[in-house]
Amino acid sequence: MVEHDGQIVCTSLENCQVGSSTIKRILVPFDSSQYSERAFILALDLAHHYNATLTTLTVLYDDPSEYLRINHQSILGKDKLKKMNAKFDTLKSVAKKFGITVKNDVFEGKEVLEPILSYITTHHIDLVVMGSRGRSGPHQYVIGSIAMGVCKNSKIPVMLVK
Repeated sequence: MVEHDGQIVCTSLENCQVGSSTIKRILVPFDSSQYSERAFILALDLAHHYNATLTTLTVLYDDPSEYLRINHQSILGKDKLKKMNAKFDTLKSVAKKFGITVKNDVFEGKEVLEPILSYITTHHIDLVVMGSRGRSGPHQYVIGSIAMGVCKNSKIPVMLVK
């Protein structure tokens, strides 16, 4: 295998060369579930490989839609924020071992999808790495709807992690 400095950058299949990576800013929507933790681990590796910045975005909501029956994150409270801050400290500690700085942003609201999509645009994110519950059957259309919404509406690449 031939080693090269830099990344393979393509504007099309016919036009590829070694150069600077186009992945500079990676976003991980993070809800402290095992799925978002898996996404963070992969994003950490990608950030190291591409020398990219890594940001987690947590949207704390106080009125989740009943029809979605979202159980992994419940009503906003001081305890939830305290637990998330402890988790953020863990993420930063793990990343620091590899020389990667993690920025943790938290938004409060009544909706989850729109703040993620807005963040992607306003912070010029290059890649989203997020957990997907990987459900099948009738539940696949309800559970994981945030991941589906980001995939359908994002103008940048989205990597789903099971």
